[in-house]
Amino acid sequence: MSGSLLPASILPGLLELALKSRLNIQTLFDHAGIDPDAVGRHDQFITLTQLDVLLSAAFAAAEEDPFFGLRVGQENHYGSLDLLGNLMATAGSLGEALVLLLRYKDLLVPYLRFEMQEQGDLVALTSTSDESLNFTRTRTHNEVVVATMVAIGRSLTGGELGLRRVGFSHPEPEDTGPYEEMFRVPVTFAAPRNEMLIERAVLDVPLPTAYPKYNQRLRRLADQQLARLSRAQGLAGQVQGLLEERLGQADTSVEEIAGALNLSARTLQRRLRQEGVTFAGLRDQVRHRHACAVLAEPDCDMEQLAAGLGFSDTANFYHAFKRWQGCAPGAYRRKVIG
Repeated sequence: MSGSLLPASILPGLLELALKSRLNIQTLFDHAGIDPDAVGRHDQFITLTQLDVLLSAAFAAAEEDPFFGLRVGQENHYGSLDLLGNLMATAGSLGEALVLLLRYKDLLVPYLRFEMQEQGDLVALTSTSDESLNFTRTRTHNEVVVATMVAIGRSLTGGELGLRRVGFSHPEPEDTGPYEEMFRVPVTFAAPRNEMLIERAVLDVPLPTAYPKYNQRLRRLADQQLARLSRAQGLAGQVQGLLEERLGQADTSVEEIAGALNLSARTLQRRLRQEGVTFAGLRDQVRHRHACAVLAEPDCDMEQLAAGLGFSDTANFYHAFKRWQGCAPGAYRRKVIG
């Protein structure tokens, strides 16, 4: 996790979330190791580990409010998403805005994976999370994600989203009234992914805030931020990228990866330690993320998954996954598939 970064420009939004959960900001920042001078700056970064500390604490502090996630997500607007939100708002249509979300989401939520799938006259926008992070394994997080997707969609279109159904990956709570009141469409629980289904025709309707020339300028800014983010990832980010590209191949040893970077294995390991990570830890993160994504698929083959991750047999994969996730792959799969 610590090899992945986010722009510190997202911190004002996180501060607002922390304040809503009545946390002491100074104590929280000290615990997460965040410099207050970095708040709001595009040239400064925080790690996913620091984000995990912030959001885990915020969600834990808000446990007395069982629908904290829904309430926070409902209050969002495209303006809450900083550059990404303005980029989406100035797109020509909702469909174009969603394509931009998929392209630039790492500026805001690198731990989320979005997909768009057509289902007849409907389109599903689905979201899966990097569950190596503590906060993403909570009901509150699921509620924030889905409620935010719907709220952003409504703010972009002026309310005409054509919403037909929403789905949550957590089990159905005892009280579903607040869900029905907010979304006003059928709500499903224990779904494979968090999702919203909208009318296909809505994707082509021009957005009231469309501004093509400004959108092009914002795209250039977003590309610059992604490039800056990539450079800031350092050697750990390069190693993760290579491991992801070579996932399932035989050339993922420290020697092979070091050779691809024109380094010796010893130099690579020393420089990674200087960045506060290890090669084995980075490889586990990549394997963990991939395993969680594949286990959520309906046609997952456990033996193929284990082999694809480079394990000699399924038993070794089981032991590793239990160490990563705290439960066996089968138990995790039953939780996400339902």
